[in-house]
Amino acid sequence: MRVALYLRLSDEDHDKLTKEELSESIKNQESMLKNYAIENQWNVVGIYQDEDYSGADRDRPNFNKMIKECEMGNIDIVLVKTQSRFARDIELIDKYVHNKFYEWNVRFITYLEKIDNTRKETKKTSQITSMVDEWYIEDTSINIRATLKSKRENGEFTGSFAPYGYQKDPENKNHLIIDNVVAPIIKRIYVDYLKGDSLKKISDCLNQENILSPLEYKRLNGSKLQIPLTKRFENYQSIKQVGNYKLDVIYYNNERERKKDLITYQYLSSTNNHLIYTLQNYSSNKIDLYYSLCQNINEKNFKLKEWRKIKKGDSLPTSVNCIAIHIKDLQYKQAIFYQFDIELKENKCHNEYFFIFHHYLNNKLSNLNFDIKIRKKYKWSIQTIKNILTNEFYIGNLVQFKSTHVSYKNHTVIHNNKSKWIRANNTHEAIIESEIWNKVQNKLKSNTRSTKNGNIHPLSNKVFCSECNKSFIKCGKSNSNGYSYLCCRDKLEKWKNCNNKKYINEKIMHTFLLEKINNFIHTFFDEAEFRKLERKHQPVFESNTSQEQELNFLQGKLQSKNKYFTNLYESYTKGILNQQEFLMLKTKYQNEIEILKKRINTITYNITTTNNPKKKKINIPTLENLDSSFINTFIDKILISPYDKNNNTRKIEIIWNLTKE
Repeated sequence: MRVALYLRLSDEDHDKLTKEELSESIKNQESMLKNYAIENQWNVVGIYQDEDYSGADRDRPNFNKMIKECEMGNIDIVLVKTQSRFARDIELIDKYVHNKFYEWNVRFITYLEKIDNTRKETKKTSQITSMVDEWYIEDTSINIRATLKSKRENGEFTGSFAPYGYQKDPENKNHLIIDNVVAPIIKRIYVDYLKGDSLKKISDCLNQENILSPLEYKRLNGSKLQIPLTKRFENYQSIKQVGNYKLDVIYYNNERERKKDLITYQYLSSTNNHLIYTLQNYSSNKIDLYYSLCQNINEKNFKLKEWRKIKKGDSLPTSVNCIAIHIKDLQYKQAIFYQFDIELKENKCHNEYFFIFHHYLNNKLSNLNFDIKIRKKYKWSIQTIKNILTNEFYIGNLVQFKSTHVSYKNHTVIHNNKSKWIRANNTHEAIIESEIWNKVQNKLKSNTRSTKNGNIHPLSNKVFCSECNKSFIKCGKSNSNGYSYLCCRDKLEKWKNCNNKKYINEKIMHTFLLEKINNFIHTFFDEAEFRKLERKHQPVFESNTSQEQELNFLQGKLQSKNKYFTNLYESYTKGILNQQEFLMLKTKYQNEIEILKKRINTITYNITTTNNPKKKKINIPTLENLDSSFINTFIDKILISPYDKNNNTRKIEIIWNLTKE
């Protein structure tokens, strides 16, 4: 008889048991069931194990694999420790144990409860047990929901994963602390958007600079977060769908002898003009990668001098279908790796691309062990940028319970009304100032559109018709200087409702606004107030000698820190430090370097001010070009009146966005 053993550890087990106890629990389950199978002279044909899954979860991967094997007739008996390990769902028990297993001629047996679906007297035991198990899941779900609600109302973070830019506090998992590695990226996104960059331009720039997206950064730090949110791990055997992928190849030397000058080949199944390889990373100087445009490469006609070396960041020509890897030195129990970014731009023919490996050592096939993984690469997107710009996490607020599941049995996500959201303010340190966040929200509500170069026009949604209150839009193509003409939006309706039909030259608008804005700056610039503020923050200086001595000492210390930081990165690339150690040390030394730079700047300023006690002339700032950030801050709207033919004039009114401050 062919028997399958099913083992399961649920979320509640993790709360009760230590890591050692969890490991022992699985081993005990397996040992117990194996011994029982041996006693009954059954042949164990499969062991299926799911961890971190509830008994009410219908998407357990290995559970579903086992069910598939039962349906195909490859299993005669399903053996479990208790029925609850198989499922805590009445519908699943009834569907499989009391229906489908009869249809497929599969026997279901529990070790402890002695339930056997071939014995009618145990059916009621099975049904009562499943009902009690489901009551347990339902009660647990109610208790968990009540606990989470209480925590949210108290301002505690209840998410499984900290939002990008934050980490869970090691001393309190319900409290967030700033992740100093990526917090500058958050600040940059806000600054770029306010200065006029569109969401698309921001995401494109981050991708071009190879800055890891939030999901890729979480993966780098060991998070199991997936998109879509599922427990299935995506690992492709080949590439077929258009998109971006990561190809990771790791070589292991499990043989006793040391290997030198090992050459391997990686073949693509077929060439395609839309497939682009870019080398992202590789193991230090122990590995070199090459490509050739030649066909039918093998170990006999391989001449390293005739091949072209691939450097980090290089993209391969699309005609390349073979890559050679030269491993200079691979010691026993050592591992090396390389990584490619792969982009499939188009696949109208629905081709499937996979990879073939040949390993040669001294012109002979080698049994070198290797591991290859192809997975989706998640890049920065417009939606990701928008989520960051609208998330109140970054001003120190928690807004939770935006979505939930239908029930403990139905995991369909439903989005709650705003009235059900649970809000708590000032629960953690903010990355973005509230004033900046509010400016961004106002700008997002204006629905501004970007130009071809990805910048948002500084006057977008600011210029309106004084007659019909519709916005002024560009009419016609821009000239060589980038200027065009503006007209009332009513033109799109063939001037049905507005008499303000005269166009206005965009260049004239710009000149007029710059003049008015600079007059505004000069009018409100108060030198006396500036001098008063300067004196208020004037530092108490030490003697110049001690200041200069400290400056020399700090500059030497900064140089030493920079050198150490360079060595730290080399240790990481050589594999001496793992990713977690590198990121931890990197953050530490970046913070120390930043503190040193601030102190150096302060001392330099103090010395300069002490040596030059005379009052310096203040140059009043003058705006030379229209700036999106300035326009949004100080101008509410600009009203364009109809053209006066008699006086050959036109009234342009600026409504200033002034606050009490």
